[in-house]
Amino acid sequence: MALFVTDGEERATLAVVRALGRVGVPVTVGASGKISLAGTSRYCTRNVCCPCPEKEPERFQAFLSRHVRETRYRLLLPVTDVTTQLVSGVRAALAPYVGLPLPDDASIHRVQDKRFVLSKAQELGIACPQTFMVEGQEALEGVSRRIAYPAVIKPRFSRYFCDGHWRSGTVQYALHAADLIAKYQEAHQEIPNPLIQERIRGEGRGVFVLMWGGELKAAFCHRRLREKPPWGGVSVYSKSVPLDQTLVQQSVALLNACGWQGVAMVEFKVDPRDGCAKLMEVNGRFWGSLQLAIDAGVNFPWLLYRLATGEDVAPQFDYTVGVRSRWLLGDLDHLWIRLAHSSAVNDLPDHARSKLRACLDFIKLYEPGLHYDVQRFDDPGPGWYECKSYVRNVLRRLGGRRERISAT
Repeated sequence: MALFVTDGEERATLAVVRALGRVGVPVTVGASGKISLAGTSRYCTRNVCCPCPEKEPERFQAFLSRHVRETRYRLLLPVTDVTTQLVSGVRAALAPYVGLPLPDDASIHRVQDKRFVLSKAQELGIACPQTFMVEGQEALEGVSRRIAYPAVIKPRFSRYFCDGHWRSGTVQYALHAADLIAKYQEAHQEIPNPLIQERIRGEGRGVFVLMWGGELKAAFCHRRLREKPPWGGVSVYSKSVPLDQTLVQQSVALLNACGWQGVAMVEFKVDPRDGCAKLMEVNGRFWGSLQLAIDAGVNFPWLLYRLATGEDVAPQFDYTVGVRSRWLLGDLDHLWIRLAHSSAVNDLPDHARSKLRACLDFIKLYEPGLHYDVQRFDDPGPGWYECKSYVRNVLRRLGGRRERISAT
């Protein structure tokens, strides 16, 4: 078998499976269930059920070590922050049997550490939101008097392993000084040393890159047109835009300073106050909007596969501008949130489109250059799987709500 890819429920994994399957690479999908989003693709050669990496990390690592010995693969590709850390943690056991297209442990830790990334970016002269890295109660109280509100409390790590389980970091917003101090202390107990930042309201920009041997092998830029939640989160509707040479150069400099090799997405937001794109974070893995880059002509999974198996690949920077990608059910969630909350709660600017316009935008199912992330006529399985899972989750939430109402 050529490739084992983890995290079968991720859209990025589905994009990897389709991108490599279409060029003839046999792909095995690992997931904690018997079937998964990526595993239902016609381009998936084989499904493997493995322990859940979040709930049973040690069993997951032991499974991988045993599985790659018994079933030889050319490459093992983790897709999330969690599986990247777990695979890297047992690379000595895996490396004799399978290739790992990953940088070393230290580089992975540096890129996943938002405190390190922002500090390094500031050293390199890359524009960032005003950021405070506090030490102690006195410093926290001082920051609470200086920063503008609402302020952002951002976890230092998106996923953090502590006391035998994974903790998820969530971004919080503080409305005043007392709120900031209370929420910071709560966040610090969950994942130590969160960051405090000024709030940037602006359009998201993403720079997708592939670094190999210190050289930039591919780059791609996109705009986030809609996100879930609307005030900032996962991209649900995005568009390819011309390469922004400044942002690409900044991204490459930052990743080289981190010793990075492989794929990464560097995220910026354009500050409407000065028009400057400011660094938000780095994702050292395949990203949710990967399918957009593939549809536009940059097949990052295939390029990575070829490089990791020893092929000399020419750099690729050409792609089609104006291609759009839509995650339909994520966009539906975006619409529900828009309808359920005011523009102020959704943190939308005054000129943002009305709720009626948001509904009309959602039902616009076709436009030139539009592709759907999951729903594909030539590969319908994942679309049906996602729709059924979505309906089940909605019904489960409604059932839970009825039970709480009855209990009261």
